[in-house]
Formats: sequence, C-alpha cells, structure tokens
Amino acid sequence: GGGMGRRQNSSRGGDGYDRGPRGGGGGDQWSRGANMPAPQGGRYDDRGGRGGGGRGGDRGGGGGGGEWSRGREPPPRRQGRGDGGGRGGNRRQSSRHNPEPFPDDDFVPLTRTNNAWMPSKDNSVMAKMEKQIKGILNKMTKEKFDKLSTQMCDIPLLSYEMLTMVIRLVYEKAIGEPSFSDMYANLCQRLSQTVKKGSFIKIIESDEDPMAEPGAEVNYDEAGSGSVSYRWSNDVSTTDSEVVGPFDSDKKCIEAAFSDIEPGSRGDIELTLHRLLIKRGKFIKIMHSHADGKYYAVFFPVSKADECGQQLSLEIFTSEIEAQNHATKMNTFKRSLLNKCEDEFNKQDIYTDFKAEKKEYFKKKATFSERERAQMEEDLEFRRMKIKKQMLGNIKFIGELYKLGMLKEKIM
Repeated sequence: GGGMGRRQNSSRGGDGYDRGPRGGGGGDQWSRGANMPAPQGGRYDDRGGRGGGGRGGDRGGGGGGGEWSRGREPPPRRQGRGDGGGRGGNRRQSSRHNPEPFPDDDFVPLTRTNNAWMPSKDNSVMAKMEKQIKGILNKMTKEKFDKLSTQMCDIPLLSYEMLTMVIRLVYEKAIGEPSFSDMYANLCQRLSQTVKKGSFIKIIESDEDPMAEPGAEVNYDEAGSGSVSYRWSNDVSTTDSEVVGPFDSDKKCIEAAFSDIEPGSRGDIELTLHRLLIKRGKFIKIMHSHADGKYYAVFFPVSKADECGQQLSLEIFTSEIEAQNHATKMNTFKRSLLNKCEDEFNKQDIYTDFKAEKKEYFKKKATFSERERAQMEEDLEFRRMKIKKQMLGNIKFIGELYKLGMLKEKIM
C-alpha cells in the first residue's frame, strides 16, 4: 500500500502489512484484488477478523501456526470464553472433565432411633374460632341478643377444647360486665341446649385389656383373648399437616402403622374421619378423601398421646354403649360451665399480686418524682377497682345461672 502518514503508522504492523481492525498477524503479503489467503493457526471468520492473533485471539482464535484448508482436521483451539476461560470457566471445565470420584463406601447405614416423627397439633382452627367468638361477644347487646346468640350457637364445636374456650370467653365477658350478667347467663343456657349431645365425642375401638392396671406393660407378642374394648376422645381433628398415604384401603393404613413409612405433606386434600382404633399399643387415626377415594393415616404410641396433643379417656370400657354414656356425662356444657365456676370461685386471694406490687411501690416511693408517683398511684387504683369489679361480677353471674336452673341448689 501507499504511504499514508499517520494512518500507516497506526493501522499497519512493523512489517508493512495492513493488520485490520481486530485481527491479523504474520503471513505473506496480500494486496486488494488478490485472493485472500487462508488464516494461519486459527479459523477464518468472515465477520471481521474475530479469528487470528492479536486482540481477536483472546476471543476464540489462535495466532500464528501452519496453514489450514477445508477437509483437514482443524488445529486445536486456544482456550477462550467459550471454552471455559474467563470468569468461572475453569470451574466449569474442571468439574466437567475431572469429576470427583463418588464415595460409595463412605456412607453410614441408617439406623432407627427413639426420636421418631410425632404428629403435632394444628391450632390454626382454634385461633380462627377464638377471633370469631370475640367478634360476636363484642357486638352483643340486649337488642341484638337473639341474632348474635343464634350465630354463636351455629358455630360447630369440633372438640372439647373448643367447648371450654367458648365457656372461658363468655365467662370473662360476663364478669367484666356485671350489668349484663343476665344476658350472658341466657347465652349460656342457649349454648347448653345446642351442644347437649356432644357431637365431638368419638369412640375408639381397642384391643386393650379393660382389667389391666393403667400404665402396666403389655406383651403384644403373646396371643390375646381377641376381645374388643373401647375408649373415647373429645378432641379428634382431621387437620393434620402431615399424613401417611395414600392407600387403597383402611387395612393398608393399619399395616403402615407398623412399618417404617415416613409421613408426607398433606397439601390441600380435604379429609374426613373414617375410623379410630388402638392396636398393639398404637393409636391409629384413619381418614378418607372423597376426591380420590384414598385413605390416609396418622399414628403414634398411646404412651405419647399427651405429647401429640391427643386426648384419650383414662378408663377402658367393655362395651361401646358404656363408653358413649360415660363420655356424654363428662363432656356436657353444664358440667364444663360448673367446673369453670368452681375454679373461679375457689381461687385464692385474687389480690395477691396487686398487694405485692403495691408494697413494692411504697418501698421505692421516695425515689420517684411527683409526676411518676401520681401516675403509678393512678394505675394501682385502676387495678384495684378492676379486680373488685371482676370478683363481684363472678358472684352476680353465678347467681344469674342459678336463677335459670343452670346450677343446682346443693352446688350453691
């Protein structure tokens, strides 16, 4: 090419040949109009010199080397971005070409432990119900009594725990508002008529010996008499978050209770209670899905019932009717309300904490400012009035229950 001054110095190499904008390097002279020679040591790229040496070599090609023509095996490429170079390239290449050996002999075999999975109680239903009941009680007035009391009675009580929660919330409201004691007593009377039968009571079929002492060890390997006994429970839910299944029959659920099958997440499956039984020292709850017709199970040792939040009767009965009658007697609304009344009335001095706090205040009274003393004395007086109001409200509420026949004379 001709001399072009500054352009010649910046665009041409020291050998006088035009290098191009991004590649070039070495070889014979080539002039415009002649056939382009094959690139040396790299691949030919018609996109503007990305192959070859110089700056283009870093991006995939190599510079220098022998001539290559079509039909021959291309020379080995230099490592660039596409070959594992650059950021992270070495890691990908090493993991792909030099995988670590798999340690087949380093595993410790699984062993069974005493710390096995136990189902946990789902309290979300209780929290939702408590919020609903408090909302109704806060709106309760004598003008709205019929409508709101009907809403209270329509709330399904699925367990004895729900029943006691209703009684506790109504009782706290009654003793906190002594002027409306008669209204809350009428509410209790309506509720007692609604939950009279105790629909939440469930009978459990068992293979336990009714004559055995509570807590006595049983050898289940020995053949028994084959007799059937019964227990009852007032707190059986179908809201377990983890279940075992699905199975095609309830018999498969019973077999799974004595296997090593691990539970899985329940998901959004709607389950209904199918059967309850105690077999060989295990409580087994079998549930059924109407969507797919499958069976699911939850099970644990009877000795772990309290730990799992499952209530079971201490007595073991020889007949189902006997178990049903005993359960109904022990879980009526009136009996639960009576227990609450006795607990509240027989409490020790309800001023105990208040007196201790007041005594502590007078010890440190001199250290407080005039403003702090006035504030603390006002708080103490408010607490005293509130405690007295609750004590008198308790007496008045018990009297209103007695007037409606909810409490008998001998109890009074």
